[in-house]
Amino acid sequence: MDTKKLVKFVICFLPLLLLFTDPPAGMNPKAWGLFPFYVGTILGIMLHPMTEAAVLMIFLGLYAVIMKGQAVALSGFALNMTWLVVGAFVIAQAFRDTQLGKRIAYHLIGLFGKTSLGLGYAAAFSDFVIAPVTPSNAARTGGIIFPIFRSVAEALGSTPEHNPNAIGAYLSQLLYMVTMCTGITFLTGYAANTVAWAMTDQLLGLEVSWMQWTTCFIVPAGIVLLISPWIIHKIYKPTIGRIDNKKIAREGLDALGPMTGNEKILLCLFVLAIALWATSSYTKINSTAVVLGFIALSLLTGILKWKDIAVNSQIWSTLAWYGGILGMAGALNKFKFFNWMAQWLQTYVDFSSFSHVGLLITLVFAGTACRYLFVSCGAYMASVIPVQYTIGLAAGLPAWDMFVVFVTCGVMGAYVTHYANAAGPVLFGAGYVPLKKWWATGLFMTLLSYVIFALIGVPYWKLIGVFTSL
Repeated sequence: MDTKKLVKFVICFLPLLLLFTDPPAGMNPKAWGLFPFYVGTILGIMLHPMTEAAVLMIFLGLYAVIMKGQAVALSGFALNMTWLVVGAFVIAQAFRDTQLGKRIAYHLIGLFGKTSLGLGYAAAFSDFVIAPVTPSNAARTGGIIFPIFRSVAEALGSTPEHNPNAIGAYLSQLLYMVTMCTGITFLTGYAANTVAWAMTDQLLGLEVSWMQWTTCFIVPAGIVLLISPWIIHKIYKPTIGRIDNKKIAREGLDALGPMTGNEKILLCLFVLAIALWATSSYTKINSTAVVLGFIALSLLTGILKWKDIAVNSQIWSTLAWYGGILGMAGALNKFKFFNWMAQWLQTYVDFSSFSHVGLLITLVFAGTACRYLFVSCGAYMASVIPVQYTIGLAAGLPAWDMFVVFVTCGVMGAYVTHYANAAGPVLFGAGYVPLKKWWATGLFMTLLSYVIFALIGVPYWKLIGVFTSL
């Protein structure tokens, strides 16, 4: 182990020194016994001496041995939320293996890609179509959509070394904006959503369905999605105007060949899954059950093979990371840690000087500033959302208001850096856009998104009855 990694681990283990102290007055000793391991885990996720999954397994193992807490350590692996996101990663593999995602993208290029702006809309719509069943934006945007549009840019003579502004810079920066819009729109469109979903259930007592999630975010996020190709087109004005999109689409589809039986079956299952998620309030079929059923039918029909799932490290790393962090957070909530923190805040902080809207805005900008500290959105959600919720509970903020506002901050705030979510390193790493301009554009789009969510999202949320602070 090199010195840099060793120093990071030492910092991560420092919170364990709290085990030698007595719990604060009024706190459940079980909560105090788990809290140092939770803080150590969060530090490990932030400092990144190892992958998130490895960090979680280290601290879960230490907690199981030192505190005899194996039941708590394993509790997150039985949660619906954990298996929803793991199952959706399996479905994403089906889209990649069958190449249905590529086929959809080429069809959209043929429909919309006559101009550079039209090509931007083809990229946005391609990402949107497959977002409901691809929770990894690294897999969806970075692994399926971007390679297609990067090859289009290169075919048009735009590479990072030669003429990047012809169209490559526009497409790479645009897809970063797109992936967060499509990610927030669907509960299953972004893995980090599951962490926020679990925290909302555990801390606020809100059980948000797949359809409720989409209903809340599809209007404001949809508007950001629709205007992003035009806005980024203004910032990164491509020098290429007209494009022979029919040729590009034809060559791409010819390379894929005729639509296979597996693609047709996958398309039917995809539509069925969306229908079941959308009608869950009537059918009473749980969102996680839909995902598991999808996987079962995929295995039965041969779309997926278990040996391919077994060697997909991303699926099992996701299981370790999400199961571990959700289990820890859920146990802290069960041990009333967040209740204690809320009561402590009420004792020492006078929230009467804040209006509900003023406090929401303050916490949003504080959360946005924290984005520069986190290398993944899931880590941010696990670390900052509980704090925002706890402060909100102490101040008496309405639960639904906190949910829609803080999830917006958690996802759309990721624009500010190129490393705040998994797709960023892929898109920025292509080399089309310099760091300074990427960050400047990201900050501008973050603020613009907040304005749109405030001016359009808040009235819409009031209309559907989920925002009451105004």
